[in-house]
Amino acid sequence: MNYSIETLPQFDKDVKKLKKRFPNIKADLALLLKELTQNPELGTHLENSIFKIRLKNSSIPTGKRGGFRVITYYLCNHKLYLVTIYSKTDTDSILTPRLKAIIAQEKI
Repeated sequence: MNYSIETLPQFDKDVKKLKKRFPNIKADLALLLKELTQNPELGTHLENSIFKIRLKNSSIPTGKRGGFRVITYYLCNHKLYLVTIYSKTDTDSILTPRLKAIIAQEKI
């Protein structure tokens, strides 16, 4: 499938912050990107093409349940945006209106 995967500035900022505590995050994200090339609608559909993906944190042995959450936004024009990432140990969840605000801020 031909589509591009782009990161939003919020995602890049979040990865940089998490990388200080979880050094294996880049490797974990590389595996996720490989999966996303096969299925851009991976994860739980939240609303309006916004998906939440559970991602294992290989820096700590907690599995997917205590790992990362990656929020993606898939457009039918063959673009997938990585919106934000957070550690489940830090944040319980992010509400959909907050995710919409991040996406709207980028004028996608």
